Amino acid sequence: MNKKKWALLILAALFIFGYIKLFYKTYSETAVARSADCIIALDVKRITNTLIWNYITTPGQWKTGKLFSKSSDKISWKDMVELPDYILAFHAANQPANAWYMLLNIKSKTGFEKGLLQFQFEKIKNTEYLGKAYGIRIIIKDNQILVGNAAPENADHIRTVADELFNKKSYISKTTLSKAIKASSHMAVYIAANSFLQEEAVIAANFNKRQIEISGKITPKRQYNFAETDFSYCSTSLCTAGFTQPPGAFFELLNKTNKDKISTALNINVDSVMRRENSHYNLNLAEIKQRTDSAISYTYDEEFNKIETIVVNNIEEPAFNFTITGDSVAGIYTYLQRSKKLERTATGDLFTPMPFVKSYCSKNSEKQLAITAANYISAAEAEDKSVNAIFFLNLVFTRIPEKMQKYLPGDIMQAISNIAAAKLSATKNKEQVLLSCIIEKKKNDLPIIKF
Repeated sequence: MNKKKWALLILAALFIFGYIKLFYKTYSETAVARSADCIIALDVKRITNTLIWNYITTPGQWKTGKLFSKSSDKISWKDMVELPDYILAFHAANQPANAWYMLLNIKSKTGFEKGLLQFQFEKIKNTEYLGKAYGIRIIIKDNQILVGNAAPENADHIRTVADELFNKKSYISKTTLSKAIKASSHMAVYIAANSFLQEEAVIAANFNKRQIEISGKITPKRQYNFAETDFSYCSTSLCTAGFTQPPGAFFELLNKTNKDKISTALNINVDSVMRRENSHYNLNLAEIKQRTDSAISYTYDEEFNKIETIVVNNIEEPAFNFTITGDSVAGIYTYLQRSKKLERTATGDLFTPMPFVKSYCSKNSEKQLAITAANYISAAEAEDKSVNAIFFLNLVFTRIPEKMQKYLPGDIMQAISNIAAAKLSATKNKEQVLLSCIIEKKKNDLPIIKF
């Protein structure tokens, strides 16, 4: 065989190896229990390939400081379990909303046992371990582990799923599982038909150097027939949002405990404000304004002479306007008065449940009630966008003052520090509801999400 044929053979072998390594993917048909009603599928190779391409084409992200550093002797998760082409996390029907599971294969028993010691997992039973620091519960069977979050108080939840997978060998059908895989996205969420959805749905998420895009279609049951409204908003405001009055059946999905929590958080009875006669709600949070406030206090010197001290405080206050539009405005206004949520002043009806800024309640018309911050300046002339939707949200992260960012957890603040804006919407297409979310990054070479 001449050199040319050898070169072609080697090139073909490299091509096949590269294809298998980077693009050829398989998934386990026995990794999800039959009882699963929601599945999250992460395409590991697609995510890896996109990150590699983004890294190659963005020199600003290149770092060589640790290129020749020695590897640590510590055990990592990749030393304990095999990383599959698809990570499949699932929720089991009739279990708490925070009960999620994932089935993985042990990579090395020695490495796995060392990892359990390093991460301080406590042995509960012969095959069950609890990692309190990480909120993880593990059940081991031969060369496989079922990983669940330890948040649910009843540990029998994970044991039920383990019995379903390890003993009963009861797995979700390949047809169902493939629907999440066939979404051909970085991440796909499969949701089975339930009390809200009349048919199953798949939500897909993808990302590139510029943005993260999430989209999907759901078909609610007919009693959840959401209406649309044409909203106008100012795209330069810090946050604008709008939503139409949900149907009565939607509110019935909330139990009394959840309603009470919402009412307590808002300091308003939610049923008394979100009435069926309402059409829609609109929020315009224009900006966070700084107000200088001063207070005078007095102290005394050694000779009991009064000394006046002026303390100057810089206060951050939201400038917002929230409107309720519909046929129940008069009834809502009466409720607010009767429940003493309004205080009559020379400048208007002070809305007492708002603690962050002095706000007033007023009836703009027979069909519109407004709750407006005293520092808000009408931006009607600046409304440059419109959308016909059930719900929309436009959030401009770059308009959040740095002083306000300190109230967010450090990890979250680091993760979102390079995000410029987020746009969410839910619109109608006959019986379907189209969901869309676009998260845009700042114009630089840094990654959109920082870990």
